[in-house]
Amino acid sequence: MDKRLAKASRFLWGLILAVVTLETCLELSFAQDTAASQEDQAKDPVEEMLPAFDPADKLAVDELLAPYLGKSEKWKEDVAKLAASNSTDAGPEHVLFLGSSSFRLWDSIQNDLAPLPVVRRAYGGARYRDLAIYTPELIRGLKFRKAVVFIANDITGKEQEDVDPQTVSKLARLVVWQLRQEQPDVEIYLLAVTPTPLRYKYWPRIQVTNTMLRLIADSTPGVHYIPTAYAFLDRDGMPRAELFKEDRLHLNQIGYQIWSKIVLGALETVDQVSR
Repeated sequence: MDKRLAKASRFLWGLILAVVTLETCLELSFAQDTAASQEDQAKDPVEEMLPAFDPADKLAVDELLAPYLGKSEKWKEDVAKLAASNSTDAGPEHVLFLGSSSFRLWDSIQNDLAPLPVVRRAYGGARYRDLAIYTPELIRGLKFRKAVVFIANDITGKEQEDVDPQTVSKLARLVVWQLRQEQPDVEIYLLAVTPTPLRYKYWPRIQVTNTMLRLIADSTPGVHYIPTAYAFLDRDGMPRAELFKEDRLHLNQIGYQIWSKIVLGALETVDQVSR
């Protein structure tokens, strides 16, 4: 009986995913147009320009990180636990998933991305401002050939805590530089911030951050930007609530499976071009 129930459950989840995937394909063109239109509205010629910053300039880096050193202490133990097994957790063919809780909570990541070997270095509440402080420790001695980076907590509507998109661009470039310091030939993928029901009010400003990430990829060899809004917006340009958990922020199982298809597609496309 248990086996029949398990089989029926797997069939039901497969059917649900198939329906959602079909709906996504049908809405793809419309959603892409909607996302592009919204992105155009969010763009500003000044905001689109990446501010000058050299991640190899220690003085510039120290000045950038100084305001965030105290606030980053809360993640010190989490980072130490993650880094403790760097020498044994991965290998030269692994793909590193570096970022915040959306990666940490992705319990099905191994199955969703199979046969891709995956290693995670993610902690809840991560922002670029602390990731740029902890990336060297998180990846020291860790072997990987690609890195996917996702951070979505820099703009949440809390003015005292939020980091403006221009500063995020500097922090993201520092993380890219730090990844290359550990693995000089690593291919890096910057995964766009997903439009979520909880934070949709701030979506125009978040889109500016996504634009900054895209510009980093466009101007840095071996760095790629992965857009996602087209799959998570409905016909009215609103976040698809059925793809998120009750907190209206994190993806549910179906949302993760759609996310995984986007990520796998991006990695495979770059591999094909590189051959």
